[in-house]
Amino acid sequence: MVPDQQSIDVTRQDRVTVVFFRNELDLEDTAEATLALSRALTDTGTAGTLLDLADLVFADSTQLNVILRAHAEHQDARRPFVLAGPYQPGIARLFEVTGVTGVLDLTETRSDGVRRVHALFDTARAAAPDETGH
Repeated sequence: MVPDQQSIDVTRQDRVTVVFFRNELDLEDTAEATLALSRALTDTGTAGTLLDLADLVFADSTQLNVILRAHAEHQDARRPFVLAGPYQPGIARLFEVTGVTGVLDLTETRSDGVRRVHALFDTARAAAPDETGH
């Protein structure tokens, strides 16, 4: 692990909350990862959440569960939740073996992910009834 760079970081890009998971995440990082994704969920000043995994080289099943839980919570709140790569071989393999590629909204790059969050947000907004119930 690179000691001078945090494994989990949060920022904003184009009205999207971007959560970065970097290096290696394991059981010790669970609380911090969960908190970052929970805060992103409640950031109503943004269109949704992008989880950037481009620099993540290792995650175990515990972290995958954190991601899946965040996905479910975002779905319940009707907020976009998109993952961005490019995915390191270990992460791509974890997604493939566990079958989550059909569940999670995966994009190849951060810019693709930001565009996808906005597209999902716009679609949800267009489908929602207006203030008068129409």
